[in-house]
Order: sequence, then structure tokens, then C-alpha cells
Amino acid sequence: MLIEEILIIRHNEVSFGISTALIGQILRVPDITSLALSPYEVRGLCAVGGGIVTLLDFNLLLGLTPCSALDQKNRVITLNNEMNTLALLVDQVTVSLTIDQQKIEYLDVVDEAIIAIVHYEDMLIQVVSLEYVIAAIRSVKVAAQVVSEKSRYDTESSIKVEDKSRYLVFKMGAEEYALPIDDLREILNADVTITAMAGSNDEIIGMMSLREELVVIADLRRFYGFQPKPGEKNRIMIVQMHNKTLGLMIDEIVDIHEFSKADLDSLGTSNDDKRIAGVIHNGDKLISLVSNSAIESLLERNNDIVVSNDVAAVSENAVEMVEVVIFKLGNEEYAFSIEEVAEIIDMTPVTPVANAAEMVDGIINIRGQIVTIGSLHKRLGIKIPTHGDQKIIICHAPKGRIGFFVNTVSDVLSIDPAQMREEESGDGLFSNVIHLDEGKRLVLLFNRNISQVLEGAA
Repeated sequence: MLIEEILIIRHNEVSFGISTALIGQILRVPDITSLALSPYEVRGLCAVGGGIVTLLDFNLLLGLTPCSALDQKNRVITLNNEMNTLALLVDQVTVSLTIDQQKIEYLDVVDEAIIAIVHYEDMLIQVVSLEYVIAAIRSVKVAAQVVSEKSRYDTESSIKVEDKSRYLVFKMGAEEYALPIDDLREILNADVTITAMAGSNDEIIGMMSLREELVVIADLRRFYGFQPKPGEKNRIMIVQMHNKTLGLMIDEIVDIHEFSKADLDSLGTSNDDKRIAGVIHNGDKLISLVSNSAIESLLERNNDIVVSNDVAAVSENAVEMVEVVIFKLGNEEYAFSIEEVAEIIDMTPVTPVANAAEMVDGIINIRGQIVTIGSLHKRLGIKIPTHGDQKIIICHAPKGRIGFFVNTVSDVLSIDPAQMREEESGDGLFSNVIHLDEGKRLVLLFNRNISQVLEGAA
């Protein structure tokens, strides 16, 4: 296995490396929901990018002291490919490093966590095989328990790993329930500010603000006939259905588990309790599967107060607005379509690249990802500022992301197409001129094909 680039991770005075090909993002540590009965190396669940991932302690995977998760230097690293449901909690991320093959020593070992040693400056970096250390957790065997004739397995027969789905297992009262993980948007600690709503149904606790979105919180325990027991393990599961978002309060999270179709007994149409879709056999335990109709019933009962995810209803004849990010270069204003903008960050030092294209200023490292920085100032012949509130706008491009220094970011606006005029210049840089303030303010909108803005920058 050829290792081309690694991300360096520090633990005290020891340096480890993992292949950047496996890395998605590097983030600050979010809220972590602990799991009962989970492997020692699992720290819990956390919400990343609107999804829920299992968080593994990188230190514990290697037999080291646990990561504190409270230090400002601690980070969460999301993973790609078949490991995209997992993330790593690490002590400290330093820098990504392109490997000089003359300075790496591949170890001729089998079934070992460390697969190579990299010599870098005065450090020896131990390269970790994430596939090996994670597989070591997943390979733990649990003896089967016979609870019915249906769940009896011939131990000599082959085990087929197919038709498996991931479920979040949680407690209400003394009972365990499950929801498909795909139905969940995120999980929150229950110690949030919830505003009570007078006149609402008994199961409604109130409403909370979640990143500028209003979400109604229902007590799933009360809906299922349990007496709510406030405690530090209480959690709010955020679900989405029929374009509406609803928070569900439960007692505690137990685990994320994969179950196959063979583990599930569907109750079918003869089921009198429409709140339960079936029963999952998990060893000597039975887990009730929450039905979609239960969530639909909660939404229907509280339809008047549950907020739709639609910001506004749009009629068939409504004008489709164009959202843009407006910024200054020199004394003029320009704009990118909001669809092309990935993020806007503060000014950061740029590393020059030898023999780079003329319009390329260099590269920067954003959360472990290398981003090319192009120069709109050079392209447009504008003097480069030496001070001020400069920003970097990171844009999507077919071959990766491109960043651009700008003097300032002025506005993020929704533009009526009637305010736009096609740009007739022959260089192809701009697609439209935006007329603001009754034509007194003109803004040039860059062509949506960002990769053509700079020759060779991508």
C-alpha cells in the first residue's frame, strides 16, 4: 500500500499519521452522547453535517490514555468511504504532509496497527492503519442466545452479512426502542431552553430554536404511556418527516446497532398498537421498533404548531430569486452565485508553490484539506491591499475547491432577475451586471464556471 499524504496527530510527545485519503473533515468537538454497553473505544454519538456518527477515541484504539474531549486543541476527524459512519476524537491535529517515499519505511508486518514510519524533521511519525484498528473493534464476537424457534441459528451454518440496517436504540422507562438511523437528523442534550406552549396537547413540551429554526419538542415517553423522568441522560432526537422537523424527548440513548431482516419480526396489519412496527431480536432482549405511523400521528395531532421546513410557500408564478455573495475588489463590487460558495473564512497565510500558474497565489490548509488560492486582483489588474478586513471566499470547482482573497464581503442578497442585465464582454469572466439602488450601485456577477475565472488556477 503506497501512502502519499498523511495527517499528523499529536499525543503528548508522540506523533502519529493517518492517510488523508480516508479523511473527510477536521472539526471542533461537538456535543457527545455517551452510549451504554458500547465497546471501550467508542466515546459515543455526535452530529456532524446533519448526520449522526459513532465517535471513536483515537488514543484508545492504540491502547493509550483517553482523549479528554475538553481541551481546546482536541478535534474530531470524519472519515470517508465505507467508514463514513465513524469519526475519530484526537488530542491535536498539526499539519498534513506529502510523503517523500525516500523518507518512509514500510513495515513488513501483518495484523499490526502501525504499518510505516515517516522521518520528518526531527520526528518519527508512526503511520496507523485505521482499517486494522477499526476492524479489531468490529470483529468482537458475541455468543448467540436462543429466545424463540424463529431466532434459533445453526452455529455450523455460514453467517450472511446482508440486508442490514443501522438503528438507534434508546430507552423509555425500562423498555428499549429503536429508530432507523436514516430517519434521524441529529441528537441533542436535553439541557436546552424550551419555551412552553399554552393550549398544546399533553405530549408537547414546547418549542426551541435550533440554528435559527423553530422546532417543536414532543415527549415521546408520554406519547407511549411512560411517566417522564427528568435526568442528565435525557436526550432529544431530531426527526424529519413530510418536510417537517420534530424533536422527540426520550430517557437515554443505549447504542447504535446493525440489525438484519432476520432479526426483525414485523407485527403486520393485525397489530392493534400502531405505534410499534415490529420487534427486533437482540440476543436475549426484545427491542420495539417505533413505527412511522407513530411519528405521523404526532405530526398530525400537532399540525397547527409544527413548523414546516419551507421558509415560504412559492406559487407557480413566483419569481425565482438569485442569491449572491457580494464583495469588494479595490473600489468595485463583484459577486459570486451563492451556489458556488462553500464558505467564507478570515485571512490566513498562504504558502507559495514553486512553478505555479501566474494567477495562483499559493495554497492554504483548511481543516486538513489543501485549497488553491487564486488571485482575482491579478486577473483584473487591481492593486492588492496590504491591510484591512480581508476575507477568503472558498468556491466549488470541478477539480476541487478554489479560494480567492477579497477586500471585504459586503452582502449576501437575493436578487430579482429583473435587476440583472447580461454582460456582453467577450472575456467570459462575467455573466451579468446586477443593478442595485435603482441603478446607482452596479455589481459584476462572475461566471458560474469558477474554474474558468483563473487560467490554470484549478
